Amino acid sequence: MRRLLAVIVTLVALTIALPVAAQQYPTRPVELIIPFATGGPTDTAFRIIQPQLAASLGQPIVLINKAGGGGAVGMDLVAKAKPDGYTLAATVRSTVTILPATQPDVTYKLADFAAVGAFAFDSGVILVKSGAPWKTLEELVDHMKKNPGKVTYGSAGLGTNSYFNMELLQQAYGVTLAHVPFGGSGPVKNAVLGGHVVVGAASLSAVLSVVRSGDILPLATSATKRLAVAPNVPTMTEKGHPDASLSTWMELYAPGKTPKPIVDRLSAALEKTMKDPAAVAAIEKAGMTVEHHDPAGTLKLVERENEVVLRLAKKLNLGKQ
Repeated sequence: MRRLLAVIVTLVALTIALPVAAQQYPTRPVELIIPFATGGPTDTAFRIIQPQLAASLGQPIVLINKAGGGGAVGMDLVAKAKPDGYTLAATVRSTVTILPATQPDVTYKLADFAAVGAFAFDSGVILVKSGAPWKTLEELVDHMKKNPGKVTYGSAGLGTNSYFNMELLQQAYGVTLAHVPFGGSGPVKNAVLGGHVVVGAASLSAVLSVVRSGDILPLATSATKRLAVAPNVPTMTEKGHPDASLSTWMELYAPGKTPKPIVDRLSAALEKTMKDPAAVAAIEKAGMTVEHHDPAGTLKLVERENEVVLRLAKKLNLGKQ
């Protein structure tokens, strides 16, 4: 009887302690693991919101870059971290969709994380060098059809959003291209400018300066509607292919077993941050689009992307498919 009573008392104590701990959270600095090198779109986006997010939480935010494996190294670290809300993944959606589906050595899965929220996206863009014979995507596609397998395109690398976007485009229009992988959107931009590839697929923020200068001609974006920073550029949705493109979403994740009250606290802080006019203006100035989603909304979008990714990965015989 005494043993049973002790068990009951312990369970009651734990039940009471959890909400109290969540109310007190955080009591020390929170580490955000960015699974990429400094200077890229993900790093830029989180450094922009760092001050406001820290103010919303009432504790310092420490950003730590853990690059490697296309994002897998940092994400694996967070998946195995103590689920107390003090180690989070400041990442992009592809690390929980594309990487697990295409890279055999990635051991984590979506269930190893708790979604905190999404706050912005960097649109993918299909581009050619200004002065090229093609002024619209349709004109370029017509050229592709007349030259099967001969038109080269550059992407940020096998398994990246830009690579998937071009594979989806090939399926949508029934064309075949020659893939030239690079180490990021920056090198893709340079390859297009230098005439080393005919077409480029990149993140808009990485090429916005040369779009504005007129050196690069964007033909279509992966956004669902036209962007304020590129109002004259049509979307793949407008072209009749809404499922033929992926954007790079900036998202925050906690380890999978993090208590819900702590996830809710983090989610509320992120939502408050994205209502800050200064944060919104800075994100948009960098060429990204602010669009906040709570944990449930984030997971819904992740599930939609997973369907697209898994279907294409299987067709291309990538990774674990």
